[in-house]
Amino acid sequence: MRTDPAKLEMMRSYFNAIASGMGHVIERTSFTTFVKESADFATALATPSGDFFVYPKTVGVTIFLGLSLKKAIEESGPMQPGDIIITNDPYTTDGLATHLPDVHIIKPIFVDGEIVSYAWSFVHVSDVGGLVPSSISPTATDVHQEGLRIPPVKIYEDGKENQVVRTFLRANSRAGHLNDGDINAMIAAVNTAEIRLKEMIGKFGINEVKQGMMDLLKQAEVRAGKVIEAIPDGTSEFADYLDDDMISDVPIRLKIKLTVKGKRLTLDFSECDPQVKTAFNLVTNGQKHSFLYQGLINYIISQDPFIPINGGITYPIEVISPKGTLVHPEYPASVGIRHSITMRLYNVVLGAIGKLLPEAVPAAGAGQSAIVVLSVPDNQTGGRKMSVVEPLGGGGGAQNGTDGVDGIDHSSGFLKNTPIESLEQHIDIHVHRYELLPNTGGAGENRGGHAIGLEFEMLKPESMVTARGMERMKFQPWGLMSGRAGAIGEVKLVTARGEKQDQPKIDVLRLEKGDIVQLTSPSGGGWGNPFAREKEKVLHEVEAGLLSEERALQQYGVKVYVDQNEWKIDEEQTNQLREKGNHPAHMMWDVGEHREAYEKVWTDEASSELAVLLRSYPANERTHYKHAVHQYFSHRNEPLTKKDIIQALRHLDGQKGGNES
Repeated sequence: MRTDPAKLEMMRSYFNAIASGMGHVIERTSFTTFVKESADFATALATPSGDFFVYPKTVGVTIFLGLSLKKAIEESGPMQPGDIIITNDPYTTDGLATHLPDVHIIKPIFVDGEIVSYAWSFVHVSDVGGLVPSSISPTATDVHQEGLRIPPVKIYEDGKENQVVRTFLRANSRAGHLNDGDINAMIAAVNTAEIRLKEMIGKFGINEVKQGMMDLLKQAEVRAGKVIEAIPDGTSEFADYLDDDMISDVPIRLKIKLTVKGKRLTLDFSECDPQVKTAFNLVTNGQKHSFLYQGLINYIISQDPFIPINGGITYPIEVISPKGTLVHPEYPASVGIRHSITMRLYNVVLGAIGKLLPEAVPAAGAGQSAIVVLSVPDNQTGGRKMSVVEPLGGGGGAQNGTDGVDGIDHSSGFLKNTPIESLEQHIDIHVHRYELLPNTGGAGENRGGHAIGLEFEMLKPESMVTARGMERMKFQPWGLMSGRAGAIGEVKLVTARGEKQDQPKIDVLRLEKGDIVQLTSPSGGGWGNPFAREKEKVLHEVEAGLLSEERALQQYGVKVYVDQNEWKIDEEQTNQLREKGNHPAHMMWDVGEHREAYEKVWTDEASSELAVLLRSYPANERTHYKHAVHQYFSHRNEPLTKKDIIQALRHLDGQKGGNES
C-alpha cells in the first residue's frame, strides 16, 4: 500500500460517509414501504474497473458486496458526463441484477474528462410486469414470464432524461408511479455521491483518492487472506436442500466442495443440482458472485470486525460453477426466487467451514426470507394496489457462546420488518398478531432463535397474496455440536366461513374478505449439548413465556416450579436428571427427521451422480429427467448407488427412444 496509513483511514471514513449517505438519501426520498421501512436497497462506490471499494456495513442489504459493475458498464457503450445507466437484467450483467424487480442505477463520475469512480445503487421496485403482482412467481418457467428485462441502457444522457426509457418502464409495470419514485430516489443518491466525491477529491487530490481506492481493496484482500489462513488446510464437502421446486415434491440439492490452501479458498459447485424449470436459479454466467458465498464473507468480517468492507474481501476466493447448474443456469432460466438459493448456500458454505473448524461457525438459521406481498383491488384507479406485508425471516442459528437471535437470521442481512401501523395505513389489511413463538428455538447449550408467527386478515374481496422464498417447511435448520435442529415453518388458511386449511409453500393465494392467513417461520438450530445450558437461562425463558415447563424438563433436564407466583428451579431434581446423563448423545450435526429419512435412500453418492449426469441433457429436459428418476425410485427403501442412477437413466432413455420410434 502506498497511501500513508493515517491518511488512508481518513479516506476510508470519508468514502464510508459518501456511500452511507447515498443510502440515507434513498431511505428519505423513496416512495414504497418496502424500501423506506424494510430497506431492500443498497449503495456503493466502485473503481473505474467496476469493483466496489466501499460498501456500507449497516445501511441497506449487505449481500451485493462482492459483485462487479464491469459487464454492465461494457454493455452500456461509451460514457460521457451526465450519463446514468439503468438495468435489471441478470443475463447481460453477469448477475449484477439477480432478478428483474432489482433495478440498478450506475453513474460514472468524471473529473477532468476521466472516469474516477462509479456511483451505484439498487432498489427492489414494486412491479416490473410478469405473471403476478410484484412480478415474482416461483412457478415461472422462463425469465420472460417474470417481467420486463432492461439490459444496461442510459436513462440519462449528457444530463438529460431519456423519456423513451421512462415511458417503457411505466407502461410495463402495475405500479409505474411507485417505481418512478424509487428510481428517482436512486438517481438522487448517485448524484449526491458525485457531488461529495468531487468535494473529497478537492480536499485530498485526485491521484491520492484513486490510490486510496486501490489501497483499501488491497488491505481488505490481505486481511481476508489472513482469516482464511487460520482455517486448517484441507477439503470438506457439505450439502443442504430447498424443500422442492414448486411443481413436484422433489427437493433441490445444493452441494459444495470447499478447499483451503494457505490464504486462498476455492468453492466447487460441480455437484450442485442442475438448473430447474421453476424460478430457483441464480445467474452468474460462471463468474465469481457474492450471492454464492455470503456466509463466507460474513465469517471473514466476524473474524476481523475492522476489515474494510469492500470487494477486496472476495479476492482470495475462487469459484468453480459449471454451466447448467443452479448457480450457472442457461438462458432463459427463470430467476425470481434466486434468494432461496443464496440463503441455503449461506448455510452450506458455513457447514463446509464447520467440518474444518466446528467451533467457529453457527448452526443453521431459518434460511428463508419470505417476502409476503398483498395485492388488492384499487377502487380509485380500477387497477390494483400492492404492498409488502413483511419480509418473513425466522430464528437465527446459535453459535459457540451465543444464542441465536429471535426472529432474525444472519443471512437476511439488515433487512427490516415493516411496521404494522405503516402497513395497515398503506393497504387494506388487518394484522392480528406478529410475534415470537414459544418452544420453537432448536435446543442447545446455546439455543436457536425463536420462530415468528404472523396472522393477518383480508379486508377486501379478490385479494391476492404471494410469498416468494418460503422454505424449511420440510428440511429443518440443522443443529451443531449436539445442538438440536430448529423447527419447520408452516402456512394455514382460515376462510371467512371458518374452515381451516393447511397450505403448501405459497405461489399465489386468491382470497376473499374475511379470510385469515397464518404464517409460521422456521426457527434456528441449537449449538452444543442442551443439558449443558445454564439452568438460569432456562428459568429465564420459562419466565418470559418462550419455553414451557414441559420443554424445560424434556429438552434441558431442568425442573422448574411455581412458588408464591415466582418460577424457581428444583435444584435437587435437576441435578439428578443431568447427572444421570439422560441427554442427547454427542453428534456433530442434527439435520432433522425428514432429511435423515431422505438421505437413507438418496445417498450423497447417488445425488451427486444424478446432478452431474443431468447436465449432459438439454436444459429444457433436465427437470423432467430429475423428476422421472425420483419417481422411478419412489418405492425404494435401500440406499442408492451410482450404478442405480446410471441404470435408471438408461432405462428412461430407452423408454424415450421407444416412444419416439
